[in-house]
Amino acid sequence: MNKAFVREAEAAEPRCPEPAGCGGLGISVTRETLQKQLPEDFIGNFSESAFYCPNPRCNVAYFDSWGATAPRSALRVLTYPKSSTAPVCPCFGITAEEIREDAVAGRRERVRDLLEKAESTTARCATESPTGVHCIAVVRRIFLEHFRPEERR
Repeated sequence: MNKAFVREAEAAEPRCPEPAGCGGLGISVTRETLQKQLPEDFIGNFSESAFYCPNPRCNVAYFDSWGATAPRSALRVLTYPKSSTAPVCPCFGITAEEIREDAVAGRRERVRDLLEKAESTTARCATESPTGVHCIAVVRRIFLEHFRPEERR
């Protein structure tokens, strides 16, 4: 077969650079997010596009396509999932443990309230969250992993 008609596999970008990182997919972040999460001396190392590594076991917090990295130890504040005790929702201070406790107890109110707040103008996700986006998907995942409505009958 003629190579002109064979499509080359596209590299799954962006990947957390090895050997310092885990090789996992990164989440695109804005300059605004980097400026809030990292000290100024790290920010100058990054190109215009930067990514967050969400792997909790990886020591890299942010990286770019040119090989610049910032270790998790450089983060201004502890962030979830890099730290399991840090708030899942840094805007409103809710931790994964609190979400799990509510799910196990069958309490939905706090999570409902949080999801409503996360979509409001009071949320500061672009700067407070290490990913620059709201926590809704993560909160729902944690809650649903531990919520067992069939056990409450």
